[in-house]
This record gives sequence, C-alpha cells and structure tokens, in this order.
Amino acid sequence: MISPLTDTPVANRQSSNGQMSRGGRVFLWVFSAAMILTAGSAFLFKLFEFYFTATTQGSQALASFLIPVLNYLIVAAGFACLFLWTYFSGQFKNIEAPKYRMLEMQREIDRNE
Repeated sequence: MISPLTDTPVANRQSSNGQMSRGGRVFLWVFSAAMILTAGSAFLFKLFEFYFTATTQGSQALASFLIPVLNYLIVAAGFACLFLWTYFSGQFKNIEAPKYRMLEMQREIDRNE
C-alpha cells in the first residue's frame, strides 16, 4: 500500500522486527500531544465558563452546574486512569503486532480446515 503523503510504501515505515520507525514515533507523540492540548484547553475553557456563570448568576446557578462539572471531572479522571494503565502496562509498545498475529492465526485456521 502506498502512503498518499509520502508516495512510499507504508511497510517501509517499520523496521524488520515490526517496530515503528523513529519518524513514526515522533509523529505519534507530536500528534498525541497536540490532541491532548486541544482537548485539555477546551475542557479547561468549559470549567472556567461553568465557574464564571455559577459565581455571577447566584447560588441557583451554582447548584445547577455542580453535577455537570463533577461528571466532567469524573469522566476525565477515568480516561486518565485508563490511559496511564495502558501506557504503563506496555500496550502501546508495539501496536502493529496484533494485526499480524490475527492474520497468522487465520492462516493456521485455514490450513487446519
């Protein structure tokens, strides 16, 4: 398969042992950081908006915004815990291996039939 961005085969981006190339890893980290910063800034903007509305509109506004803000924080903490668990358990080390393992298992099933 040819990459539309570089006109080079996609397979050439990986080393012989299936690991992602250095350029691929750098792109993945930069893209991930950009997405986290974008989502994080939107999240913080929403929290500041809730705070501003709750403090300027009175105690009824504070009570009505308390549950959504707590839900945002709980969901964000949950996703942060899931990300940290997957990162530290090594599930991002070789993300290409499962597809090759699946294809190999399919070949074994086809041979046994």
